[in-house]
Amino acid sequence: MPELNRSDCEAKLSFVLPFTLREDFCDAASWRKEVNEDATARFLLLLRSFIYLFAQNDLCEFIVICPAAQCTTVRNLILTTTNDPRYIVIAEEEFAPALDTVLKANAEDRGGWYAQQVVKLAAHRIVSTRHYFVLDSDLVCIRPCSYATFVIDRRPLLNVESAVDYARLYRSSFATAEMGIKTARRQKSMRILGVNVEFADPIRFYGETPVILSAPHVMSMLGEVERVHDKGWVAVLASEYGWTEYGLYFGYLDALRLTERIYHLGNCNTILSLEKSIWQETRKYQSVRRYDCSHFFDEDDGFFVAIQSWIPKNEWLPNRYDSKLQFYRDIEKWLADRYPKSAD
Repeated sequence: MPELNRSDCEAKLSFVLPFTLREDFCDAASWRKEVNEDATARFLLLLRSFIYLFAQNDLCEFIVICPAAQCTTVRNLILTTTNDPRYIVIAEEEFAPALDTVLKANAEDRGGWYAQQVVKLAAHRIVSTRHYFVLDSDLVCIRPCSYATFVIDRRPLLNVESAVDYARLYRSSFATAEMGIKTARRQKSMRILGVNVEFADPIRFYGETPVILSAPHVMSMLGEVERVHDKGWVAVLASEYGWTEYGLYFGYLDALRLTERIYHLGNCNTILSLEKSIWQETRKYQSVRRYDCSHFFDEDDGFFVAIQSWIPKNEWLPNRYDSKLQFYRDIEKWLADRYPKSAD
């Protein structure tokens, strides 16, 4: 990884993307194997949309973290889009050598999901900026943005979701279930921290990836996990399930009453547009989801959307498409049509 002068990264952001070209699942999770079919295409869609719309002068580094055996392939994929040396590929094993214990634990057949979360937290040690953006490969950048978009008076933006948002977006049974799942994950995370769950707001939830993390506060939180359990934080998390990286991080900040001092709290569409994202199967939404150019670009809210890779295409893909690849190509066309000057 190239050495970066921290003074060169003032008023810039680091971006961290855990990525694998292939996820392995047991037979019980065979329905999820569809995520492997278009891994390369969705990675390139994210990369191209990000380079097209994020002000590259405000980029400190874009770090892709993947299994060692895939590094060469991933570097070559990046080179099809950019040869900018700030786009860096690092092997998981180089900075998170204990990650294998998480993968082997494979709790709830989600070893890879937990490992991805560990990578996002461990990245605080390698980024060159105080704040770093964590991404997933199934995101797309949909509006022009820059450092100043996301960090205002040294405080980054943060998505905040509420029970009202879920009731507006989802059918009532799923809205209730979603709140229950997120509450349980947050409470489990706070228990791992040894924090009283009463610190958590029962109807307010912090958004999920993409999220801007504060590297010093991630370090402090992980130090607290180690203090409470008297062993390394990766080993602690490998032995537990039901937690999330954001449950740990924001549970820690909430307990110290730091969240609102560190962040500008937004709504459910501030960074990621939850409204526009393909976040759940179509049948779980209140209204019809057309997923056309108008859906993604008519309203100026959110700078990223998620196209959840785990959702089988027959649960969301419009009938006019034979494959997700056709859909991805349309998104790139819509981006270019909507923001023709962004390529300058």
